[in-house]
Amino acid sequence: MTSFVGVPIEETVELNLEYPSVSERYFTKYYFVPKEKKKIENSNGYDILGNGGQNLSADIETTSLNVGIRYTIPSSDESGSVKEKNERLVSSPDNWEHTCVMVHTNKLCLITLSHHHPVLARKKKITKISYDVGRFNRLENQVSGKGKRGAQQLGPQSPICIITCSDSTKYTVLAGIHGKLVEVNERLVSHPHLLSESPNAEGYLALVLPPLRNGDFMRSKLFTEEDYKKLGLYSSSE
Repeated sequence: MTSFVGVPIEETVELNLEYPSVSERYFTKYYFVPKEKKKIENSNGYDILGNGGQNLSADIETTSLNVGIRYTIPSSDESGSVKEKNERLVSSPDNWEHTCVMVHTNKLCLITLSHHHPVLARKKKITKISYDVGRFNRLENQVSGKGKRGAQQLGPQSPICIITCSDSTKYTVLAGIHGKLVEVNERLVSHPHLLSESPNAEGYLALVLPPLRNGDFMRSKLFTEEDYKKLGLYSSSE
């Protein structure tokens, strides 16, 4: 039997092990990838979903991925005959405004930015975070009781806040899930840098209570961390 008599306590514990953080231990990460209306250009740079589009809906939606998806769309040449043209889906890194939904073991959801969001991925300097999203001011949210009575109701596309960066870019962060708004992180109003420095802890954006009866269905609409990696956008730097 090993004797530790007279040995400093720090030498009795293996300190070179990597232990999971609190968020890794108690939260499971999911990702919300919003559907966005996209512009499709032909080889001449014209928007074929604009005024000149024929038999095409201007409301085509797609998840915002950094891929060159190609469409084959019939069009008529000057002689009136129909020919096939390859068209390119326009996509930009600025559209990767994904939300990270961190689900606690008690089912509460912490809303923050995905590591691939431009604000974090490009290490932008945040100058302002506003919870006044137009129709609602999230700071005015008032809840009471275990049922969170009076809470503002959210949907996946509901705006949580608006982030302004030093380069004048603005980003509207979406909730990503259905549920009741429990609280927002008021510290971000006066200390917006916390979002960049600690997005999964002190810099969280909001806390949401999802419908407990269909929580599994809610999560099925999100990307798991494993599935999110398969999108080719995942970075180990988070």
